[in-house]
Amino acid sequence: MLAKWLARVDVFLYAYLVMVLGCIYFLFNYIEGISFTERAGESVLFRGCWLVLYLLLLLQILRHSHSFILLLSRSHLFLIFILLAVASQLHSESADAGYVKFAMYLATVLFGAFLSVSCSADELVEALFRIGAVTLVVHVLLLPIIGADFSYDALHRVTILGTEAYAGIFGHKNLAGAFFGLMVIVSLVRALAGRRSQRRLSGGVAACHMLALAATGAAGPLVSLLATLAVTFGLALIVIGRRDLAAFYWLLLGFAGLAILAVPTEWLYGLVGRTANLTGRSFLWSVWPHFFWQHPWLGYGFSGFFNGLDNAPSAELTRMAPWNTEFGSFENSYLDALLQFGLLGGGLYLLLVVAAVWNVIAFAFRASGMFWLAPFAILIFIIITSLNDSSQLLHNYFGCVLVFWCYFGPEAQLGRSTMALSRLSLRDLRT
Repeated sequence: MLAKWLARVDVFLYAYLVMVLGCIYFLFNYIEGISFTERAGESVLFRGCWLVLYLLLLLQILRHSHSFILLLSRSHLFLIFILLAVASQLHSESADAGYVKFAMYLATVLFGAFLSVSCSADELVEALFRIGAVTLVVHVLLLPIIGADFSYDALHRVTILGTEAYAGIFGHKNLAGAFFGLMVIVSLVRALAGRRSQRRLSGGVAACHMLALAATGAAGPLVSLLATLAVTFGLALIVIGRRDLAAFYWLLLGFAGLAILAVPTEWLYGLVGRTANLTGRSFLWSVWPHFFWQHPWLGYGFSGFFNGLDNAPSAELTRMAPWNTEFGSFENSYLDALLQFGLLGGGLYLLLVVAAVWNVIAFAFRASGMFWLAPFAILIFIIITSLNDSSQLLHNYFGCVLVFWCYFGPEAQLGRSTMALSRLSLRDLRT
C-alpha cells in the first residue's frame, strides 16, 4: 500500500512544501530536546533536512533544465532584480552568514519557479489541502501533550476564543496563524470547485482550520484572511460574468472601507485584542526612514541589516527602542525589501509583486483547471499579511515561494493546453 501511495505522490514536492509551510518548524527542537525559545535553525536535524532538500532541488532543476531556461529567459524583470540583489550583497560587504542566507533565499525563489514548471495549479492546491488536513489532525492531537508546557504569547493575551494562544510545533503563533489562514483559503476554493461529494468535506476542513487559526491568537493572519475573502469574492463575481452584482459589491466594499477609516483605530484593534502600537510595529515603521536613507540606492544587502553581529546596523535600532529589544526585521515585507535591496532592487521587487498580481488575474480569466481562483486568493492573502510581517523576504518560507510561483506564472509549462477545461463551479451562480 505504501509503495502504491509513493508511486502516486511526488515525495520531493510534498517534503519541500511541508518544510516551507513551517508546520513542523519546531518539531526538530522537540526531537533534539532544544527549548522552543531557541530557533529551529539551531537544530542539526533541521539543517540536515534542508541540505538534502537543496540537493534534490538542484537535481530537479537539472531534470527540468529546458523548462527552467525558457522560463528564466523570458523573465527579464526577475533577472534584473537578481543582478541588483547580487550587487547590493556585494556592496554591503556582508558577513559570510549573509551570503549563505542569500543563497538560501535564491533556492526558495527557484522552488517557486520549480512549482511553475512542474505541476499544475490543481495539483498544488490538492497537495496543500492534504498537507493542511494532516497537519490539522497532528496539531490537535499534540494539544494535550505540549499545549500546556509552552507559552506562545509573551504578553499572555487571550485569543478571540477566550483561550491561551496555541501554536503547536509551529513554535510561533504567527507562523501557525499564517499557515491556517492559507489552508482556510485552499479548503474553501476546493469546496467551491470540487465535486458535490468533496464540497462538504472541504467546507468542514475549512471550518476546522478557521478554529485553529482563531486558537493561535495571531491577529494579523485573521484580519488578512477576512480581507482576502472579501477581495477574492469581488473578483469571482467579475470573472463569472455577474458584472452588475460585482459593481454593486465593490461599491459596497468601498463604503465599508471608508467607514472603517472613520472608526477610531484603538477600537478596531481592540476587536482582535491589540493596541495601536501593534506590539511595537508602529515604532519600527516610524524609525525605518532613518536607516533607509543611510543606504538608499543598493540597501544593506540581504540579511545585512539584521546580521546578528555586534557591529550590525540593527544595534543602533536596539539602542533606540524604548524597551531595548533586539529585532529580526521591520515587520513589513515591503519596507524590508527596500531596506535590503535599496530603491533599485527593492523598487524592482515591488514591480515583481505587481506583475504576480497581473498574472493571477489573467490566470483566473483564462480558466485553467478547476481551481482558477486559488492563485489569486493565495497571493492576495500573502500580500496583505506581508504588511505586518516579513514573510516575503524569509528564505525557506511559503510566502516567498508562492509569490514567485505567481510571478513566474501558475502552470507556466502547460501553456494554453488546458484552456478548454470548465471553470470552477462558481459558474453555477449565474443560473
